[in-house]
Amino acid sequence: MTPILGIVTIGQTPRPDLAEAFGAEAPHAQVRVAGALDGMLAEDLAALQDLKTSGPRDLEYPLLVRLASGAHIEVPLDRLVPLVTSAARKLAADGASVIVVACAGAFPDVPCPVPVLLPGRIVPAVAGALSRTRRVGIVTPNRAQVPYAERKWRVDGFEPTVTWASPSRDDEMARAADELRGADLDLIVIDCMGHADDARRAMAQWTGKLVIAAQSVVARVAGAIV
Repeated sequence: MTPILGIVTIGQTPRPDLAEAFGAEAPHAQVRVAGALDGMLAEDLAALQDLKTSGPRDLEYPLLVRLASGAHIEVPLDRLVPLVTSAARKLAADGASVIVVACAGAFPDVPCPVPVLLPGRIVPAVAGALSRTRRVGIVTPNRAQVPYAERKWRVDGFEPTVTWASPSRDDEMARAADELRGADLDLIVIDCMGHADDARRAMAQWTGKLVIAAQSVVARVAGAIV
């Protein structure tokens, strides 16, 4: 029986980039991608972004979310948690044996009948194994997320230098490389599941530093256990 690897994107499907990246590392498995925001109408998405109705916790962590149209919006993490949990449980009910939450932020535990991989925990573990001084460069996907990413990586035990670059903006990645090139760092982490491995290779070439990317690292871990 072919195993099923489930991926929950915090935005909408289709996400052929995620299906391709994870499928390459798990050729023996069937990859199924579900979107936490699939089926939502424009008014539903607007309500998710409406901070006028936010409680204190809603403002703690804005995440960059990709829609089916290719556009991006920012949604508070706490509003996404129940939607991601629901999508993960549906994938498990459909036969997925392992599920990945395609978000490298500080996502909390996702209650589910099968193992759920959280990139926000896997990637720092790999970075810690590679870093001697714990000085790392972090590329987060949007500017608003910079202070939250800095706090998370400090809690994880690192001395981070944090910048940002959207997966859809090559010019922002080039600017981020310029900012990190001269810093005293053991490595750079592209801390976003939307950046494919070509972004990692480009960053390594531009900076001359060791670079790891959340998408690549987590795909390899998932492929090894599904």
